[in-house]
Amino acid sequence: MPTYEFLEIANTDGDGSFEKKNFISYEELKKHSTYSDAWIAIDGIVYDITNFIHEHPFGDTFRGIIGTDCSGLFASAHIHVNAENFLKNERYLKDNNINLVGYLCVNQDNLHKDNNGKYLDRIVYKKLNNDEFWLELKSRVKNYLIDNNELTHYSLTEGIMYLLYHSTIFLLLSYITWMSGSVLSSILLGFHMVCASASMSHMVAHFGFTKNQLLGFIALHFMDLSGFSWLEWQIVHQTHHNQPHSSIDYQTNQYVPIRIHKYVKLNRHHKYQYLYFWIGILFYHLRAFPMSTIWLIKNREFARYRYEIIGHLLSKVAFISLIFYCGYLHGVWKALILFIIYSISFSFFAFILLYNNHEETHNVLSLNENINPYHNKFSWAEIQVRTSGNWYPTNWILSFIEFHYGYFNYHIEHHLFPSFKPILLKKISPIVRNVCDKYDIPYISTTFIEVHQSFQRHIKKMGLEV
Repeated sequence: MPTYEFLEIANTDGDGSFEKKNFISYEELKKHSTYSDAWIAIDGIVYDITNFIHEHPFGDTFRGIIGTDCSGLFASAHIHVNAENFLKNERYLKDNNINLVGYLCVNQDNLHKDNNGKYLDRIVYKKLNNDEFWLELKSRVKNYLIDNNELTHYSLTEGIMYLLYHSTIFLLLSYITWMSGSVLSSILLGFHMVCASASMSHMVAHFGFTKNQLLGFIALHFMDLSGFSWLEWQIVHQTHHNQPHSSIDYQTNQYVPIRIHKYVKLNRHHKYQYLYFWIGILFYHLRAFPMSTIWLIKNREFARYRYEIIGHLLSKVAFISLIFYCGYLHGVWKALILFIIYSISFSFFAFILLYNNHEETHNVLSLNENINPYHNKFSWAEIQVRTSGNWYPTNWILSFIEFHYGYFNYHIEHHLFPSFKPILLKKISPIVRNVCDKYDIPYISTTFIEVHQSFQRHIKKMGLEV
């Protein structure tokens, strides 16, 4: 590691300064990306959180952001508290076993490649306390919450009602699918489990469901009833929130490897990606169905995570038992076909509903062959707006879908304020649009059909020589 100058980093207690620390290169930061050796950077300062991860309520969700700059994700996840001030307090850091490492220095090439040669647009953002757009947006949204007495999470009663709502539909569709052997019901079940996972399990992991731990535990494992481990998915999902929404991160590439950005090397097979992409994503759930359980067993210590493991295994057994019972009633081949149809339906709707990327959202990064010159120049909040997009319902079916999967068609708002309960996303959208207009930042909102037509144009263009 190169030697850098020393610099004193002041705290807010007025008692001098922390001990002198080195500048840390981004290359060095990325080396500390395991639970046993975990560093993160927030607003240009690098912290060692190795001994803090297991103290955090959702410490495991750090997995996807360890070894990176996560300033934006940190700020947006703690919108309701002044968490930035905690990190400036030496006593708070000591009490929570968080060690100050030094200042982040970004001055080397090839930051967009990891050790395996994969392209990751790990942008280091400019400091949030100098970002006028983010500061005004945060202030106006917080004032809205105060003026309208809005909570960022559901009340216990609301949480119970949502859980009962999604559970009732799940039981009904499961009965019709596996007991009656209905193909149509298996398709609807796949759609419903995507919606239920997004609007409940997903929101618990973002602290936007309820504050009741038991209800949260049940809602989290609703995703496990679909065949996934919620924890394995959420760890991947955090990388998606930490970087531009249209980033080439692990979550995107686990569907199927494609070329979205210009700095990804163009290969011959990419000219067919607009075709094979749609084939590949249909088998996403089939692949993840066994792998999520294998991952959980291999990566979780039973003594520490026994409730998570047991909850996942019980959910998986319940799901598989229904398939086996269907085989007993209707034959093995009928049960297998229904499972495959359900799995394909889940995969298809997971992408169609949750990947709200327009052509313009990809162009923010895809037009640049090298992102390195843009470190410390991009606003995290602005990039979340520019690389996310919304769609609005144009008929009663889409209006129902908007409600059923938790208003995540307001994806710009979700990426700016991921800890907000879903219904708030629609309510704050006029504020977000207004602030975007003030700062001349494009706020993309189109019809549902236009979103996917736009994305199709983009992946076709990225597969061709220009």
